[in-house]
Amino acid sequence: MRPDQIAQTTRLLTFASLLTSLGLLSACNAALVTDPNARNYVPTPGSTVTVKQRIEVPGGQTRIFLQRGKLITKPSRLDHYWPNCNFEINTLEETPRYIEPGVYTVTRTTRQEKEVVLQQTRHIQLAAVSISGVLARGDGPAMLFEEVKMTLRSAQLSDMRNLACRGVLTDPVLVEAPTLAEIRQALGNYASISVPEEQAR
Repeated sequence: MRPDQIAQTTRLLTFASLLTSLGLLSACNAALVTDPNARNYVPTPGSTVTVKQRIEVPGGQTRIFLQRGKLITKPSRLDHYWPNCNFEINTLEETPRYIEPGVYTVTRTTRQEKEVVLQQTRHIQLAAVSISGVLARGDGPAMLFEEVKMTLRSAQLSDMRNLACRGVLTDPVLVEAPTLAEIRQALGNYASISVPEEQAR
């Protein structure tokens, strides 16, 4: 291996180690945060998501995005520097599918950092960054966002799978999960979220 390759590998391993430490620290902090107004709080199992109106998922897609209270039918139209969410369903069809109004219970919440490689062509390439610190490779500077994914269950028959929400795209050392207020702002009048910690007050 050439010296420049060794140096590059060393830098990547050091960066991966930093991300791992930050990710584990963030996960530990999140587990301790019980104030819904706190920056590191994420919705816990037992939270409920209420879909207030019928939402169409375009044909050929399993996700529909929301940002600033509006539906975004194409992921390419998202502003990655602003919090956003998406509902995901299980079934992929060529014709439109619909998410029906109703109450969905959060059964599991996970957090994951994802890397966005800003390529020279200005195209955006997404890749997951796991807690183990495995990094995607690209030809430009990398920025991250943190995604909170909530697995949803309904008492009624539903094709709904989960609700995922992301914080703003930023430098690795500044990446944060979206706040509860930011999640609500993204959902707008299409859906609301209620968390146990607020109900207990």
